[in-house]
Amino acid sequence: MASTNRLHGRGLRIFQPVHAIGQGKIKIGSNVVIGVLQSPGYLSDSCHIEARTEIAEIIIGDDTFVNNAFTAIAETTKIEIGCRCLIGPRVTVFDSDFHGLQVADRMNANATIQKPVKIGDDVFIGAGAFILKGVSIGSGTVIGAGAVVVSDIPEAVIAAGNPARILRAL
Repeated sequence: MASTNRLHGRGLRIFQPVHAIGQGKIKIGSNVVIGVLQSPGYLSDSCHIEARTEIAEIIIGDDTFVNNAFTAIAETTKIEIGCRCLIGPRVTVFDSDFHGLQVADRMNANATIQKPVKIGDDVFIGAGAFILKGVSIGSGTVIGAGAVVVSDIPEAVIAAGNPARILRAL
């Protein structure tokens, strides 16, 4: 494990290599599981959890299952994942674009925009989904596999697609 940040949590179980790095805080709730033996990427990948700067924070709530090849990077804000969430393989969560979007700004670290991400309790995020900066996902929601979530999703719905849109209520 090439980590500069320690993972602690009562009952934490880790079944895949995890790179927990950065100067910020990574908080893990009780009974969190990271890595799934019977899932894609178990032997060939790792999870990357990075609270990049001193003010960055990543929180994973109690009883949440995080599948293989998960990535969460908080550059200067907070990524908060609720309790009892199910996160599929290759899910990515970012609080930033990490560089400016205009050609002139792409090498300018000051041109980036960071916004916190909040994922409610009991959310199920399908394989390969991307949750991008500034997004809030309501409790009980399902995010379909491969979705790209760029705006808020309310509670108790199914959302999928690129960009993700609400398909129906639960």
